[in-house]
Amino acid sequence: MNAAWFRNRWMVALVVCLTAAGCEKREAHEEEHEEGHKVGTHGGPLVELSDEAARTAGIAVDSVGPRAIGVVVDLPGEIKLDAERSVEVRPSYPGRILRLHAGLGAFVRQGQTLAAVYSNESLSEYTIEAPMAGTVVARPVNPGAAVDPASVIYTLANLSSVWLDFPIYVRYLGSIHQGQTVRVQSQESPGTFATGTISYIGPMLDVDTRATFGRVVLPNADRRWQPGRLVTASVVLERFTAPMAVPEEAIVREGSGAAVFRATPQGFELQSVTPGRSDGVMTEILSGLEPGARVATRNAFLLKAELEKEAGGHDD
Repeated sequence: MNAAWFRNRWMVALVVCLTAAGCEKREAHEEEHEEGHKVGTHGGPLVELSDEAARTAGIAVDSVGPRAIGVVVDLPGEIKLDAERSVEVRPSYPGRILRLHAGLGAFVRQGQTLAAVYSNESLSEYTIEAPMAGTVVARPVNPGAAVDPASVIYTLANLSSVWLDFPIYVRYLGSIHQGQTVRVQSQESPGTFATGTISYIGPMLDVDTRATFGRVVLPNADRRWQPGRLVTASVVLERFTAPMAVPEEAIVREGSGAAVFRATPQGFELQSVTPGRSDGVMTEILSGLEPGARVATRNAFLLKAELEKEAGGHDD
């Protein structure tokens, strides 16, 4: 036996030793992982929770089955003044603004004096009154400014309702029609939304965009829909029945994809699923569940938070 033979035998022994140590470390890690996350009958992490605790937390459970889902298109929209409830105030004769009596944001009554103008024609002062009650939303001139009948002194608007205008492209003309329900959601504040119906569709296509527009009249008593706000208008083009579907709220998103919490006698088990089409309310499930499976359909995020808390309390 030579030195090379002993060296080779020593290297083999070292590899075996390191491999065994690695296996022991991996097994220990797996035991720690199992201690941190108990595993359910389908192999997923388990949150142990009694029925009473689930009810207290507001976690609702329902069975997976056929559900109606709408095919939705999201279109960009803008909130505008209701032109039927707004007016531009202009002077009757050319002259110079002497006084303005209402500031931006002020509410004025019909007949209230808004401005005094010195007339170039009569060389005397005359006043301008509010033609309607409303809020001052624009005042583009200041005292001393020269004005004529084309000059806008004030814009008044009744903000109890506003218009939502959104584009309707050629490919959707046969699917979007007057009377259809539209879900409106603010682009800046996702929690701000409302529903309305399409009251008008433009009869002509724009030459450049090849689109017409739809209009929804939105109630605005609480003033949350400010003119100029950008929104998303969601319109259901058609509906179909999915063989299996769950409420969108039931689905939690992780780095590995989508999942739901399956209800079992032991608690709630995290189950990976493949989602399909969705209308934002119901989502089709293509794989991962069987018909009749019971899942958490409300406050599933609380179960996800519990899993994350347990994982954070066990170091690798």
